[in-house]
Amino acid sequence: MNDLRDHLQELADGYARAVVPPGPDAARRRGRDRRRRTAAVVVLAGVLAVGAAAGLRPVLTTPRPPGPVGPPPTAPLQPPRSTAWFRPTHLPDGYRRTVDMEWPFERLGRPLTAAQTFGKVGGNGQVTVSVNPDLQRLDVARELRTYPRVRAVPVRGRTGLLFPHRPDNFSSGLTWEERSGLVVQVVGGEGVPDRLLQDVAEGLEIGQESPVTITVGPFPEGWVRVQAPGNLLVLPRRHIQGYENGGSGRPQVVIIETRDRHDPAQATDPGEHVLGGRRERVTVHGRPAALVSAPGKIPGPAMHEFALVWREPGGVELQVVADWSVGRAQVLAIAEGLRQP
Repeated sequence: MNDLRDHLQELADGYARAVVPPGPDAARRRGRDRRRRTAAVVVLAGVLAVGAAAGLRPVLTTPRPPGPVGPPPTAPLQPPRSTAWFRPTHLPDGYRRTVDMEWPFERLGRPLTAAQTFGKVGGNGQVTVSVNPDLQRLDVARELRTYPRVRAVPVRGRTGLLFPHRPDNFSSGLTWEERSGLVVQVVGGEGVPDRLLQDVAEGLEIGQESPVTITVGPFPEGWVRVQAPGNLLVLPRRHIQGYENGGSGRPQVVIIETRDRHDPAQATDPGEHVLGGRRERVTVHGRPAALVSAPGKIPGPAMHEFALVWREPGGVELQVVADWSVGRAQVLAIAEGLRQP
C-alpha cells in the first residue's frame, strides 16, 4: 500500500513540475505558482492520498495505441440531463466546500500523438498542441449540451469548442475536428489567454500522413518549446469538489465528476488495484456501484478510507472519495444525495 501511495505521489509531483518551463529561475517561479494554485495542489493531494489508500486508479493508466481507437459510434450519444455539475444535498455536519474547480483529464502513459509543449520564459504560461487519440469525431451540439460555460468558436474554417480560462479552471482548452477521424486540441495552462489558443490553432500545419505530424507556427516573443509529458485532454473533462471539516488543511471528502465517459470499458474500477482492501457491490440512485474500503493511516477496525464509483446517464462518471473520519454510511449518503441543479 505504501508503494502505491508513493507511486501516485511521484506522479503528482511530476505533474506539478511539468507545468513550469525549465530554467535557472524555475524554483522561484514554482514558489509563485504554488501560492496561486494552492487549491489545486490541496485537492490533488487529497485525491491521491485517499485514492491510494483505497486503491483508486483509472484504467486509463494502461497505455493505448496512439491512433484513433475503434469505429465511430453508430447511434448518437446522449448528453447529461443538465449542463450543471452534480452537487451534494447531504454532507456531514460541519463540512464546508474548500475546492470547486474544473480539471483537465490526465491520460497517463505515453505522450499524446504529435504532442508539443511551449512555455513562457521568465513567467507563467504553457500551451500544448496534440491529437486526441480517443476521439474520431467531435459532436459540437452534444458537447454544448454537456458542459457548463463551453463555447462554440470558429477554428480553421470549422466549428470548434473552447473551454475558456477562468480563475477556478486549472486548464483551458480548444478542440476541433480537423478532418474525418482526426480531432486536434490546444491546451492552455497557467492563465494563458483564450486568444492565444486560437492564434496557435490557426498557425498549425497538419499533415495528411498517419501517424499525423503537426508543425507549430511562430509563438509570441519569449515563448520556447519545453519538455513536458503532453498528457492532458480537453475532452473528456472533470469537475472536482473538496470538502473539509474543522480546518484540517486537506479535504476529507472529494467528489469527482467526469463527463464524456460513454464507453463502459473506460469506467474507473476502484477495486482493480486494491492492495488489502475490501470491495463490495452497492447501488447508488438505483444503479450498480463499486465501493472499496482499505485500511487507513491510523490503526483500528474503524479506520478505513473509501472510494465509491458509479455511472449516471449521459456519460457521467461520479466518484466519492473519503477518509476514515467520514465512514461508510456517510459516504453512501453523500453519494445518494448528489443531484444536478
